[in-house]
Amino acid sequence: MPITRTTTRTFSSEDIDVCARLTGDLGSHHMAGHGGRRMTQGALTLSAVPLLDEPGVHMRELSFAFLAPVYAGDTVTASVRATETGEPAADRALLACEISVTNGDGTPVLAGTGVADVPRTLADAAGGRG
Repeated sequence: MPITRTTTRTFSSEDIDVCARLTGDLGSHHMAGHGGRRMTQGALTLSAVPLLDEPGVHMRELSFAFLAPVYAGDTVTASVRATETGEPAADRALLACEISVTNGDGTPVLAGTGVADVPRTLADAAGGRG
């Protein structure tokens, strides 16, 4: 059974400022704006994806494409669908992940795949075998 997690997040200008300080991504489209609107950094958009930030989760692989810009004030819905893959282990599980982020209009803004190494308790609690 797959694990599915979905979250919604609205990005602010302050989020863009914090991301800029942490990552050094100070592009003018982030700081001054593009067409009068400040665009989020890719790392900030990716931070909306659930499961990636849960304790003990380690991403072994992550491949994604930015499909459309996300601006300050935009609300995105981020989803990850993960299915256990590989040989089961007593304390860890490998999950193949499908990642999608859409804006408030339903337009895809980020899509990707990955492999997550997670605590067995997380995979079992969510029914990750599928």
